[in-house]
Amino acid sequence: MYEAPPPLLLSRVAESAYWAGRYLERAEGTARLVRAHADLTIDLPSEAAVGWWPLLAVTGADDLYDQHEMVGEEQVVSYLVADEDNHSSVRSSMAAVHRNLRITRSVMPLEAAEVLIELHHHVRDFATGAVHRRRRNEFLTRVIRGCQTLSGILAETMCHDDAFCFFTVGRQLERADLTTRVLDVHSGLLNGHTNEALTPYLDLCWATTLRSVSALQAFRRRGQPASPTTTLSFLLRDPKCPRTVGSCLIEASRWLLEIPRHDKAMASCAAVETLLQSVDAAELLDGRLHDFIDEVQLALSDLHDEIESTWFEPASAPVAG
Repeated sequence: MYEAPPPLLLSRVAESAYWAGRYLERAEGTARLVRAHADLTIDLPSEAAVGWWPLLAVTGADDLYDQHEMVGEEQVVSYLVADEDNHSSVRSSMAAVHRNLRITRSVMPLEAAEVLIELHHHVRDFATGAVHRRRRNEFLTRVIRGCQTLSGILAETMCHDDAFCFFTVGRQLERADLTTRVLDVHSGLLNGHTNEALTPYLDLCWATTLRSVSALQAFRRRGQPASPTTTLSFLLRDPKCPRTVGSCLIEASRWLLEIPRHDKAMASCAAVETLLQSVDAAELLDGRLHDFIDEVQLALSDLHDEIESTWFEPASAPVAG
């Protein structure tokens, strides 16, 4: 039986593949989040409007503005889509994907490189114009489909070696992080902290929560109404929907196992999974959710740190003696 020798992977290439995965997921996730929220604002009557503040809170940019400050639609969309100084905007994220995948070009299929260049140029040239409603939906949909196309090409044509493992782990951790942020902000907004005018539309709002992470169809397959408890439990733990936190960790674990020296990273990944399984969704909604989400995000950060220290940081030089 022929066994090919394992290819050598420079730590610089591994790190670039990991961050390419994270930024690709961030670009797609931010685009979907803005699109879903824009659709919700159109569907709700003016007296039940939730405003654009939640988008800033989800992306961690709420500290830039006072919560009682009037934050307009174009201001928020511009910051999240087109702002070059915001490292989490769609434009900056796609630029980071392009920059990191160029470093990994020796392991990236030609078809993927072509899609990447086309998508990068499209975002760079049209992000500013997408701030306006008339062009926004078309632009965001193009970004989402472009990110999915690039991910699909890499999954189907790239060698599933260490570089692909790091790329996939990066995507899964970024997706898990975004889902926890959406849950934290949306649950606080909709679960007992809303005005009476919004009450008749809570089902629509919870459906938007699911749609913002592309999990609505998978949730509906379960045949349950979109309530706070069912939505929270689903997005935290469902193992069959690839957009849930639990599923992301399962997938990350699968690919971490393929990489040498994975013991510490796997232990950190298992710690997050144990945390998710240790709580009851109904109890979390009784005032504990925010603290729990903080715990999960800290555990995800520990996992990231373990990955970084194990594979990306240069080994310490031997002490002369």
